[in-house]
Amino acid sequence: MVHAIKNTPSCLDWKLVYRDPLPTWISEHARIALIGDSAHPFLPTSVQGASQAIEDGVTVATVLKLCGSKEEIPTAMLAYENIRYDHVCQAQETGKSIREMWHKADLYAQEFDPESIKMPFRPWIFENDAEKVAIAKVSALGLSVLTNSIRKSRRRLRRVNCLDRDGRRRRKSVD
Repeated sequence: MVHAIKNTPSCLDWKLVYRDPLPTWISEHARIALIGDSAHPFLPTSVQGASQAIEDGVTVATVLKLCGSKEEIPTAMLAYENIRYDHVCQAQETGKSIREMWHKADLYAQEFDPESIKMPFRPWIFENDAEKVAIAKVSALGLSVLTNSIRKSRRRLRRVNCLDRDGRRRRKSVD
């Protein structure tokens, strides 16, 4: 190991870069939808990147199945975004808070408590059933109701809505 380190010409400083959620994951005419990291990248500390991408895919498949006709696909794509957006935004915030917890921990303190850096269990993330959520929301509201709020917001200034570290809603203009 020492030999390998001495003979390494340089080291890479790997930065963890965070990006706020995009204001929308759907193209202007709702024909293209982003899912997974292309829509909402997760920090490794959130331990959610792959599972949230799978939930996106399940939600897209569910709303497409429920939309009924090819003409309703744009409505289904807008419903997908409406169903998933707040949940994913909140899940992204957990990665930032866990990163802060782990990076601030003094592992060499005499009275270090391993419980202080334990991965928190969040049932609303780990027990989420994306298919059941999509079916319930579409059944309760219908696809068109789910999409109306998105269509109205596209006429106004696009905003990123998510929760800050204290659980308060924050708005950030994205021009």
